Amino acid sequence: MVTALFTFGKASREWHAQDRALAGDVQSAEDALGTATARLEELRRTAAQLSRERDSQRTELHTARSRLAELQSRLAVQQERLGRFFPDERWWTDEKHRESQTLWTDEAWNHARTDLFVEALRLHQAFLRTEATRMRRSLHAAMDVVTGDVPAGVPEEAVRAAWQSLFFLVPVISTTFASFDRVFSHLTQEALGWLFIDEAGQAAPQLAAGAIWRSRRVVAVGDPLQLEPVVTLPFAAQQALRRTFGVHEEHWLPGRTSVQQLADHTNAYGTYLPGEDAPVWVGAPLRVHRRCDEPMFGVSNAIAYDGLMVYGKISESPIELPESVWIDVVGAGSSGHCIPEEGAALERILTRLAHDQVAPEDIFVISPFRDVVRGMQQVARRFPGVEAGTVHTAQGMEARVVILVLGGDPQRPGAKAWAAKRPNLLNVAVSRAKRRLYVIGDRASWSTQRYFNILARDLGTLVLPSQPSAQPDR
Repeated sequence: MVTALFTFGKASREWHAQDRALAGDVQSAEDALGTATARLEELRRTAAQLSRERDSQRTELHTARSRLAELQSRLAVQQERLGRFFPDERWWTDEKHRESQTLWTDEAWNHARTDLFVEALRLHQAFLRTEATRMRRSLHAAMDVVTGDVPAGVPEEAVRAAWQSLFFLVPVISTTFASFDRVFSHLTQEALGWLFIDEAGQAAPQLAAGAIWRSRRVVAVGDPLQLEPVVTLPFAAQQALRRTFGVHEEHWLPGRTSVQQLADHTNAYGTYLPGEDAPVWVGAPLRVHRRCDEPMFGVSNAIAYDGLMVYGKISESPIELPESVWIDVVGAGSSGHCIPEEGAALERILTRLAHDQVAPEDIFVISPFRDVVRGMQQVARRFPGVEAGTVHTAQGMEARVVILVLGGDPQRPGAKAWAAKRPNLLNVAVSRAKRRLYVIGDRASWSTQRYFNILARDLGTLVLPSQPSAQPDR
C-alpha cells in the first residue's frame, strides 16, 4: 500500500500485469495438459487396438505356419508318390525338363484311366447284347447314310440317330474335306460333337467351313511353318473378292492363311515365331520334337522355330549307315529341273542302302520339283518298295532314311529362290527323316539360298568318286 502510494499506483499496475500474464500461462498450460491427456488416451486406445491386432496376427501367423507345414507335408507325400510327374523345383527352372514332362499322369492315374475305359467298353457290350436287334437296324441305316442311299426328305433327327448308332461302335471317323459335305450332307449346325482337323496348316479355311459349322467343338492341329494350303484361285481374283466384300486385311485371303493360322488367332495362349514379313503367332505350341535325330532336328529348329523346339526323342540303337551328309553334285546340264548327274548319284546311294539291307519301305526320296520326281521315280523302279514324291506329298509322312534330291535348272535361278522363299518347304523335307538325311545337289549354288545355308552349315560334304562302282565311305 505504501509502495503504491509513493509510486502513485505504478507498482500495483505492474503487479496486476504480471498476474494476468501468469494467469494466461497457467491457462495455456492447463489447455496443453488437457490436449496431451486426450492425446494420451487416444494413443492408449490405439496401442490397445494394435496389441489386439498383433495378437490376432500372431494367431493367424501360427495358423498359417501350421497350414503351411501341413501342405508341405502333403506335398512331400505327393512328390514321393508321383516322382517325375510332380512339379518340383527343377520343373520350374529347367525349360527342357518342363516341356518333356506331363504332370500328374503317374502309373496309378494311368491304371485308373485304363480301368474306366475297359468298364465303358463293358457297358457298351452289355447295351449291344440287350438291344442287338434295334442296333442292327440302326447300323444298317447308318450304312445307307454313309453310302448316300438316304432319300432327300428323311428328317435330320433320323439321320442323326443313325450316325449316333455308328459312333457308338466307332467313336472316331476319318474323312477328307472333299468328301465331308457328301458324307454329312443331312446334318446341320452343331450336329457333331467334336471335329479334329489334322494338318490344319495345309488346309484352306474355306474347305473347313462346312465341317466347322456342323461341329460343336473344333480342335485344329497343325504347323503354320510347314507346307501351306494349295489354292488354285488366282491371286488377283482373291484380291478382287476381298475388295468386293470390303475385307481390308490381306491375311484373310485364302492364299495367305490356313485353318491353323485362323485357329491360332483365336487362341490367347501361345508365342511368336519369326515370319517372312512379320512375327507369326502360334497358339498353344507343342514344343517337344520326338521324330528326328540330329542334325535334322537342329536344322529344322534353326530355320523355322527360332530354337524354341525341345529335343525329346528317346535314344535308339545306333544304325550301321553313313552319317547324314550333303552329296555335292555339279551337273553339266539339265532336263527342266532334273539334273542327270543327281539321278546317277541317287542310284548309287540306293544301291548302297540296299547293300546295307535297309528295307525299301524305310526309304523315301523327295524333291521340291515335279521334273526331278519324274526322274527319281524312274530310278526308284529299280528298287521295288522305295517311294518317291514331291515335298508336298511327303507332309505327314516319315521314313528312317530320306534322300532329298534338290535339282534346279541352272538357267532358271528363280526356282531355287522360290524353294527358299519361306522355311516351310525345307522344314518339311528335313523333318521327314528319322535317322538319316542325304541331300543330293549343287552345294555351291544352293548354299547361297536362305535357309539352305543352314542346311549346308550343319551337314558335312561328300563328293562321290568318279568310279561307278565306288560307294560312299562309312
